[in-house]
Amino acid sequence: MEILRENKGRDARKRPRRKRAGVRNRLRARAHRAPLPSILLANAQSLDNKLNDLRARIKFQRDIQDCTLLCFNESWLNPAVPNHTIQPAEFFSVHRMDRTADSGKSRGGGLCVMVNNSWCNNANVVTLARSCSPNLELLTLKLHPFYLPREFTSVIINTVYIPPQANMDTALCERHEALTQVQHRDAALIVVGDFNSANLKCAVPNLYQHVTFPTRGNRTLDHCYTPYKDSYKALAHPPFGKSDHATIFLLPKYKQRLKREAPVQREVVR
Repeated sequence: MEILRENKGRDARKRPRRKRAGVRNRLRARAHRAPLPSILLANAQSLDNKLNDLRARIKFQRDIQDCTLLCFNESWLNPAVPNHTIQPAEFFSVHRMDRTADSGKSRGGGLCVMVNNSWCNNANVVTLARSCSPNLELLTLKLHPFYLPREFTSVIINTVYIPPQANMDTALCERHEALTQVQHRDAALIVVGDFNSANLKCAVPNLYQHVTFPTRGNRTLDHCYTPYKDSYKALAHPPFGKSDHATIFLLPKYKQRLKREAPVQREVVR
């Protein structure tokens, strides 16, 4: 009754819309039309035995079901495991880079990115780079989703794994060199992964790190970098299975340029 008395006599167009606020609710309202992709980042420590957990989260958790990118470090996969066996749902396409002999090890490592086809179908995903060395594992994808703000022509997602025994200075140099080769001024650049003790801002100072809480013990090992300030809000989710890394859910907070600019009034004289 208080609401009715409060709004009595007002123009219906000016009444409060009574919409729930918050980054998560805005993302749910826009789903696959957010200005930047929503991302689930996890250090799986063997993706093969975490599939039941992943499929359950996709089935019963709306945020994970609508998530546009699932990025996994330490997938521990090999060429004997086909993509269709690790596909968590029919509306996700799988893109991966398994650890090779170039890393100096025959097991462990590996990267996997799963793309939601409701946001970007498989025909619009291009693999720009795959790299595996003793200091750095890298998978770079270029995506042309169905919707992007007008200031972006595509999304470039870099998934990175730097092993704990790696030479961090060498790894950052390799990462910076790879970044300069694929960077495009009209593409939305996102770098995610397990960096261990490395800090990409030392090599690329114009990037912002969006994960601010510990992801393993009391240390922040899993990072998300973009060139845009306040573009993501990071939330901690439970780890997959017995993994000792927290799962990170990245909610896009980026406000497109059209909404940031103040309206300009012009007078046209004829």
